[in-house]
Amino acid sequence: MSKKYRLLLMGISLIVLCGVGWFINRSFSFLISDFWFTAGLLLLVLLSLVDQPFFSKDSNIFVNAATAMLSLLLIPATERTSVFWCFLGIVIYLIISSYVLMWVRNRELSEENAIIQAASRLNRQIGKPETLFSAFFLWGAARQYTISSGEFNALLWFWVIFMLLNVPSIANTIERIIEKKEQYEVQSAVGKIFGVQSKNTFLVKLLENRTESLKVFDFVEFHYSVDNKKHRGIVLDVYLLNQEQWIKVLTTSEIDQLGAFSNTNFSSDYIYKEKTPPMNNYLQRFIGLVYSESNIQKIRFLYNSKVEIQDGQLIELYVGKHKVLYQVVQGVTKTEQLENKNMTGFIVGEAIQLGVWNSSERQFELFGWVPHINTPIFLSSEIEPPEILPEEFVIGYVPGTNYPVILNKEYAVTHHTAILGITGSGKSVFARNLINQIADNQTKVIVVDFTGEYRLKDSSISTIIDVKVSKDISSCLEALATEKAKFANQQDKGLISTCEGGIKRSFYNAIKDFLEGDEHKAVFELSEIINHGNSLEYTRWFLWVLFNIAKTENSFGKRVCVVLEEAHTTIPEATSMGVNDKNAQAAVNSIAQIALQGRKYNIGFIVIAQRTANVSKTVLTQCNSIIAFQELDKTTADFLSNYMGEEYIKSLPTLKSRTAIAMGKAFRSNTPMMFKVPDITES
Repeated sequence: MSKKYRLLLMGISLIVLCGVGWFINRSFSFLISDFWFTAGLLLLVLLSLVDQPFFSKDSNIFVNAATAMLSLLLIPATERTSVFWCFLGIVIYLIISSYVLMWVRNRELSEENAIIQAASRLNRQIGKPETLFSAFFLWGAARQYTISSGEFNALLWFWVIFMLLNVPSIANTIERIIEKKEQYEVQSAVGKIFGVQSKNTFLVKLLENRTESLKVFDFVEFHYSVDNKKHRGIVLDVYLLNQEQWIKVLTTSEIDQLGAFSNTNFSSDYIYKEKTPPMNNYLQRFIGLVYSESNIQKIRFLYNSKVEIQDGQLIELYVGKHKVLYQVVQGVTKTEQLENKNMTGFIVGEAIQLGVWNSSERQFELFGWVPHINTPIFLSSEIEPPEILPEEFVIGYVPGTNYPVILNKEYAVTHHTAILGITGSGKSVFARNLINQIADNQTKVIVVDFTGEYRLKDSSISTIIDVKVSKDISSCLEALATEKAKFANQQDKGLISTCEGGIKRSFYNAIKDFLEGDEHKAVFELSEIINHGNSLEYTRWFLWVLFNIAKTENSFGKRVCVVLEEAHTTIPEATSMGVNDKNAQAAVNSIAQIALQGRKYNIGFIVIAQRTANVSKTVLTQCNSIIAFQELDKTTADFLSNYMGEEYIKSLPTLKSRTAIAMGKAFRSNTPMMFKVPDITES
């Protein structure tokens, strides 16, 4: 019989027993003075319903016999008849024999010899409460009231009814009647809780006789016996284990609050399919659960969702009361062996922490702890669009969200920025749009472009050196080259001085006119007549004059941004130069000087390149901000590993067009961020 039934019967029996005693005596004096109550039915009720279900040891017999001995001592010496001495002898036998058996037994009863088995089984029959204390009760009632009295008959009927209600078959029948409603509830259940993972994920064994089927993402309800509360959950997984069906159920406070429960009565720990699922968008946001081996910087999560996600997706979860955001960077398939040859497959994603969004500072701030395993993960929710300051520019948004990637235009210039990406990745369009945002009354942009592409895309931009001045400078460069090719004692020093002065003066005047003029941007490109041998020397002189203007005249009160289009043509890596390519090395040295000292003089540059292998690392390493579009070569990956983690490096070859990774001084985020460039229309 169940614990509930035993406790209920015990309570009712004690109440009825006291009522019968009061009816007989018209007082409650029997509670402390009558043997039939204190040593008979009281012990019978208590020991039968509390101790008897666990009555299987010699120690139980010893305790019952000792209790019986104490109850017999309550009878006055003048009333101790032959029946008393018979009961006393039986009790003494039980005490001694059970005590001896406790000492000599050290194995299971079935493994003991025949004498011990016979003695132990005999003791259990004599010493159980129904036998010993029933005899005490009937003898005590007859001794006090005589067998033919109405009082004895009342107690006898009570004893008979109590014994009948204590018969297992009758008790089970009554229990089924009492718990009929609960049985109906069990029959409508689909499964029963078998275990719990991390407080919010339940393992459920499905019932064989269930009338309803379950599939992934169905809603279920249950009453959990541990916290004595009703819960709602969603089915995350359905699998077969040892030829039995199992499900995994997720429940959270958010799921519990989706609406009213369909059912009002549950059998504890049984799972019920929700008849009318609540109207909600929970499954449109739910991604999965935090998986093992997560850490503060990176989480691994079990992807289990109706929602399609991809590289760069922003997801969120709660660590305590803090909403922490992560960016998806990887996904791998895995299998898990359940039992014997049973296998289940799943997807494990990886996401890098961006941090907690600080709306007032308009940036992500790193959070210093790891979420619990099985913490639910969701698609990020929208935020209130932040205010963008005049010195800032939104270069894009985290994919699928309105979280902006904010660039500080001043830092992008003075701390140098590199924009890297293969042809077709969206790098050039992005760069031209960025240049248009940077160029204003305070920041003058000079685009160094040997390819002529910039002029083709932006016909409104003018050249900083006009054709006539360019021809004069080219003539001076040719003359200088001719003279310097001679032996030192044969060189015309006056001609050299005149040519150098003319070059400096021409570049100075052109740069001064641009910096003091109304134009915000200009392109520096090579004249058609300049041969390849003098092209880098032409660039070196220009950059040398520009840098000296910044040092000596503070660029006439303006900030200067030099943009190096197709940087491998302007600042090639030493390994890609010719053995005697002194002009190329001189140009690289001039730009390196700007990179190292330009911040002091309010001058900086933006490097645009396809492959870092062909670009001077002396210059690239001075770039404190990086915007990396799709890249395929190992050299670029090795270089960028100094700026971003391995996870983002692995994402570079698969970045979609107009998708990039931003990191560095010019951005508000403390970690790399993958972002999507908005559609840009060029006039």
